[in-house]
Amino acid sequence: MNKEITALIADDEAHMRTFMKLLLFDLGIKKVYLMQNGMDAIDAFREYQPDLVMLDINMNVMKGMEALKGIKEINPDAKVIMMTAVSTRDSVEACSRSGATYYILKTQTPEEIKEQLGQVIRSIGITA
Repeated sequence: MNKEITALIADDEAHMRTFMKLLLFDLGIKKVYLMQNGMDAIDAFREYQPDLVMLDINMNVMKGMEALKGIKEINPDAKVIMMTAVSTRDSVEACSRSGATYYILKTQTPEEIKEQLGQVIRSIGITA
């Protein structure tokens, strides 16, 4: 029997959480936990141990980079995709150094984001 694939999305913007959740649903991931900030994301990761985590870089309470480090302390093998509307070489490199699996620009079209998500999910061996 296949294990149900789970994901966690942390973004301080409700519409982005909903948007990313719908894209994951389209890709076959039906169990998605939604959090508003990095601190809640770490707590939820500890509790639910999702297969995939998507973190916004700029959030209230705790930024995505801090949450990434906290999640990696819990599970160094966690699959984490960082999301942002503003991409700089420094931020991409910092995410990579901190253990992010991938980096997605929110400014892309929904089709581009969905395609990238699908590629990442397949490349890290998560199949729904």
